[in-house]
Parts: sequence; structure tokens; C-alpha cells
Amino acid sequence: MSVRRLATLWRLGRAFVHESHLTDDGAAMTRVARFFASHGARAAPLAAGVPALSQLSRVLENASGALSRHPALAETAVRVALHELDGLFVPYDAARFRDACVAAFPPALRFELTDLSDVPLRSGVAEQTHRARVGDIPVRVTLLRADAHAELDDDLDLALAAARFAERRSAKARELHPVEWVRRARESVDAMIDLRQRAADQSYLRFRLRDDDRLAVPEVLWDYCNDTVLTTRAIETASLTDADTLASCGLDQADVLATFIEAFFEMALGVGLYHAGLDAAGARVSIERETRGQIVLEADNPTMIFAAHEKDFIVGVSHALMEGDHKAAARAHLEHGRPEANVTHHEVRVEATYRREAERFASAHSKRGVGVAQLFGAIGKAPAEHMFSASHGRIASRAVLLARAAERIERVAQEIAPDVDVWKIARRVIVRLAADQFSLRSMAARIAHEATHWPHTLPRLPRLIAHRANRGANTGA
Repeated sequence: MSVRRLATLWRLGRAFVHESHLTDDGAAMTRVARFFASHGARAAPLAAGVPALSQLSRVLENASGALSRHPALAETAVRVALHELDGLFVPYDAARFRDACVAAFPPALRFELTDLSDVPLRSGVAEQTHRARVGDIPVRVTLLRADAHAELDDDLDLALAAARFAERRSAKARELHPVEWVRRARESVDAMIDLRQRAADQSYLRFRLRDDDRLAVPEVLWDYCNDTVLTTRAIETASLTDADTLASCGLDQADVLATFIEAFFEMALGVGLYHAGLDAAGARVSIERETRGQIVLEADNPTMIFAAHEKDFIVGVSHALMEGDHKAAARAHLEHGRPEANVTHHEVRVEATYRREAERFASAHSKRGVGVAQLFGAIGKAPAEHMFSASHGRIASRAVLLARAAERIERVAQEIAPDVDVWKIARRVIVRLAADQFSLRSMAARIAHEATHWPHTLPRLPRLIAHRANRGANTGA
């Protein structure tokens, strides 16, 4: 390691320790992230090998609000912050982009890109997407830039080393868990730039939504994909907010918006999928004849798939809060983890938290001025405050992500179609999905899924019963 790099690491580590001592509340994380933001420019002569440091710090600063509440929210916070940046790097021009795509394939598999767009359609964390043609096929090509990827790895290594230094030097810094949230940041970055996984998710999504006429999922052209390049068929689109273009294609903007809102909630809560193509600010609508009016989910947008129990929790608790049933919400919470000590005390606190939130959404008087974003924020509040398991942390993270997306939807709806009732659409979807959870078909599917574990569980059942009985006898003694 060079002397300059060691000097940079020393300054960053000391900054972690110093800033974490200046305040006793969650603002300490914000102060640390802001130091990174300013330090990147000040330490440029010392950080010659890490040119992306000042850009990465913007991500840390944008994410610090959620990180200060709990490190378990790091995944969502970093994903949101990264997605909201226009791009961390100056994009390649068309000629350099074409050369990099050619170099990514062996000679036998190379393909000719024609009609390549001069500027990127999108710039992501370490990749950029252009429109082009391969033969007669219009395509979107995403390139993972080797230089940008290497710089991100280098910066994250430096941030992780500084966080470890701070935790060794300061108990106060350890309370902020800097190593944990930098590690989670790295995991989020790695997941967002895994083009093979993104292509696989896109193919699954295309199959899963093949009969949904509200959404268009472009086909992945696997012959032109590898670890560095992702290629899909291109669909001609217009922005959801472009009323004139939509009208010229015979589409009513308010109707398209209502379809978009319904699709967003059904994807997030029914399928368990968060797709950046369903971000209201950047949503695109197909204007091609075969798919006209459908919301387009492009493969170059990051996705996140929720576990079945996570989406079931969000659906069940959101329905319980709207019905004022705080006890049902508390039961769902405790099914995902219980405290190891002072069980009764913690259970009362969990129920009190859900009771307070239920009063906001069940009462007609209290619900005035409360939106869907606040509902998802309330769903994430209790798992974050009463985190008895890793599942609670992940659920809180998912709820924060949905709250942020719902906030954008409500803002866009208010701007372009105030008559569209976001709350009404969301409630209709939530009520239907909650009813489906207790339908005969859903119960049969759940039993069939759990039956695969019975051959392993049933032989252990007598021993588990005996163990439980012995514990009860010892407690009674």
C-alpha cells in the first residue's frame, strides 16, 4: 500500500472517530458521511489512486438518514441513493462504448453495433446503456465499465478499512456500526451491477408477466450477453409525464397513471418485486403498436425481489392497520422473531407501537392527510424499533423502500392527474391480496410448499416434544 493511500486511510479513519463523538444521536452518521463528501475534494492529492471517492461519498451522505436509524436499513438506503444519482462517472462517448462492447466478446462471438446513440439512454452505478441495432433488431445495450467497477471496488475497500480502523479506536464509533453499513453498501453495489443476474431476473420477469397486459418486459438476447454486456430488444417509449406524446398516440395520461399505480402495488405486494422501471419519476410507456400503453420494465433498471414472508408481512400488516387491528399486526411481527429476555415487556411495547399506528389509518378522522407513503413508513417503523431477528431488519428495509416509492407516486399523481386517488387504488390492491392470503388456493399452495419439509421434520417431532416437556418440568421445579 502506497504512502499516499495510507495517509488517506489514516485521515478517513480519524474522521470516523472524531465526527462520531461530536453528537450523541443519529446525526453522527450524517456528520461522518458529510465528512466523506468534503474530504474527497480536500484529500485529492493524497487519494491519487481513488478518483471516485468524492462521488461515492455522495451515496453515503444521501443514505445516511436511514443508516442513522439502523444499519439494517443500509441495503435500501444505498440502493435508493445510488439509483437517484445521475451516474457516478463521466460516460463513454459512442465510439469508446462500441470498442468496449467489441472487446468484451471473443472474436467468434463479436457482433456489429449500428445506429448507436451518441449519448447514453441511462447511466447507472458503473454502467451505461445505449440504443443501437444488431442486424435488423433494435436493441438496448448495457455495458459494465471495467474502469468504473475497479474504482468503486477501490473506494469501497478504502471506506471499509477506515471503518474498521474507527471501530478499533473508538467505542463511540463502534456504536454506529460503520463496518456493517459499509459492508452492506458493498453488497448492494455488487448486486446492482451483476449483469448476468439482471438478465436472469429480466427473463424470469418476462415469463412471470407474460399474460399481464399492463406491463411490457423486453426480451433478453442471450447470444449478446455476458458478465460485461447486457442486450435486450428495444421498445419505443415515452415518459409517463409526457402528456403530449401520450395523447398523440391515443393514450389518456390519467388512465395510464392509474394503470401504473395499480401495477406498482401489485408487483411490490403480490409478486414481491421492486423494479426501478416502476419509479414514478422515470416510468416509461410503450408507444409501439403491439404493446401500446403498457409500462415498460427495462433490464438496465435495478430490481429487488422480496422473500415470500416479507411481502406477506407487508400485505398482512398494512391490511391490519387499515382495519384498526393492531393485535393482528403485533402477532405477525412476533411470528418473525421474539426477544430472548423480558418477553412480556417487549410484547407490550410492540403492540403499543402498532396500536398507535393503527389509530392513524383506521379512523376516518385521523386518516385525513395521511398517504400510502406514511402507511408503508408505519409498517417499517415497528420492525426497526423492535428488531428481534434479521427478518425484522429486512422487512424494515423493504418497507422503507416502498414508502420512498409511494411518496414519489403520490407526488407525480398530484402534479399530472390530481383526480387519480392513489390511496383508493392501493387499498383495493391490499384488500384483495390480504383476502388471497387466506383463500383455499393460497392455503393449499402453502401446505404443498411446507410438505416438502415434512420428511425431515416428522422424525424429529417426538424428540422435540420430549425436549419441550423437559423444559416445562424444569421451569416448574
